[in-house]
Amino acid sequence: MQTSHGRHIWSNKSTLESNPELTTRLRDNESHLDYQVLFSHRIEDMILPSPPFKSCNINGEACGPKDFKTFSNLAFGQCFTFNSGQGHFKVRNATTEGQLNGLKLLLNIERDSYLDNPISPFVGLTVLVHDQQMLPVMEQFGFAVQPGVRTLCNIKRKKIINLPKPYATNCSDRNLHMLRNSSYKYSQPACMLECLNKLFIKICSCRLLQYKDEDTLVCAPNDTLLCIFPVYETFGASAEKKNCEESCQQPCTDTEYETSLSYATLQKNGLINKLNSAARTVKLYKHFLNKSESKKEKYLNENIVFLDVYFQDLSYDEIEQTPRFEAWSLISTLGGNFSLFLGMSILTILEFVDFILRRMFSLLWKM
Repeated sequence: MQTSHGRHIWSNKSTLESNPELTTRLRDNESHLDYQVLFSHRIEDMILPSPPFKSCNINGEACGPKDFKTFSNLAFGQCFTFNSGQGHFKVRNATTEGQLNGLKLLLNIERDSYLDNPISPFVGLTVLVHDQQMLPVMEQFGFAVQPGVRTLCNIKRKKIINLPKPYATNCSDRNLHMLRNSSYKYSQPACMLECLNKLFIKICSCRLLQYKDEDTLVCAPNDTLLCIFPVYETFGASAEKKNCEESCQQPCTDTEYETSLSYATLQKNGLINKLNSAARTVKLYKHFLNKSESKKEKYLNENIVFLDVYFQDLSYDEIEQTPRFEAWSLISTLGGNFSLFLGMSILTILEFVDFILRRMFSLLWKM
């Protein structure tokens, strides 16, 4: 599962002068490359402190910031992946279906830390449930989670198997060479993003952080605002997109997770008491003690997200393309038809021969 939360960058002169890293293009081997860390929330701060909260729980087992892997995204900046299964992150398997199980998160979106962003003037989280081997495309498939409510997300797994050439799907399992993370399998959205990155290099003369190209520098934050986003907005109607769609086939195997959302109101009194307790020991929440009760409730409505993600059931749907006629099926069908028509033809010839012979014998008998 992937969550994204970025502090967006606004390009004004004073900000650029005081933060030169906003306009600096870097190479992969430069230690301060990941500028997004400077403008993004930390998962350590977003997960409410434990105790008194059980802010991260999976199948009844406690989890925490160490279980989240960071990931860079075009639209949302720094994202966090839970249960990535990559590197040293162990895979957490679902053992039971239903909302009493699965992943439970209690997060603080830190609304006061947002920077003004006229392009995306929204607060909350974007969440995507995806296969561990597929590149998460947050801006295309993610769903929004708002603060102040409990969001329940039940998921259903679906596996799709397509046919390769010469069938119409002409599926592909080729590698995407530009991705820095080589563990991701081929997918059509990932292929489209790779095409898009090539367009960024062509127009903006820089590339996105999650792609590799030794000859091209990584785009600075200011490039993202002034060039990357405008190119992204016009990509949908461009000739490049049509060319990409022709070259980006369906994957031969694909795993999707269908999501269904429901909502419930938070129990604010209990949360306020726990935040009061946390504020006495956690520096990040010291300010909470000085708030009035009404402001504390407002703080919960504007900052606290409760997210449950669980399986609807542990079975899954498998959709497999199969040829209408296999080669041997076609041969046997044609053979059967030929046998039928050939048999009818021989029988008809014999009937004519029998008729002629009978006619001859009849004529000879009369003579």
